[in-house]
Amino acid sequence: MQCNNVTTIPKGLLQLQGSLSSMMDSLYYDPKVAELMNTSMGQYLNGHPFLALAVLVFGAMATVPIGLFLAFATVTFIGATVGFILLEVFLLSLGGVSLLCVLSALAILAILVSLVLGACYITSSNVLNFYYSQRVSRYRVTRLAPATNITVMEQDSLTEKKMMMKKPKGSPRFKKLQRQ
Repeated sequence: MQCNNVTTIPKGLLQLQGSLSSMMDSLYYDPKVAELMNTSMGQYLNGHPFLALAVLVFGAMATVPIGLFLAFATVTFIGATVGFILLEVFLLSLGGVSLLCVLSALAILAILVSLVLGACYITSSNVLNFYYSQRVSRYRVTRLAPATNITVMEQDSLTEKKMMMKKPKGSPRFKKLQRQ
């Protein structure tokens, strides 16, 4: 018996090998890849193809978990930033409303105090004007000389009689004055 161990490669597989070979050649002669291959790491990986394949497979497989982790970190950072900003906005709004309430209360209090002080001023000035107008009306004011500012106040007898007339009607003195 004769053994015939000739394997034939299909035509499609040969075409695939040719296209992969041309693609690898174009990749290998790319200026960036050529620069990487001229480094010591590139030469080491060129001498150890299994290790280069393991690094390539690890890099390809690590992109998904690294991408998911970076997406999670980015979303977490954005969420924390937005939460912090919202918390700050809430706290600043709360502080602003509190300040507005305090300032409004102070404004109302200032208005009330000014009303009370104004009423006290008006009342005291009216009382003093009334008191001094009664006192001054008893005196007659005469000027000594037009060029000087000297004035003399003399008690007016007519004013005193008027003051005596203002006594209540039931007093004995008033009745005596009325008879005269």
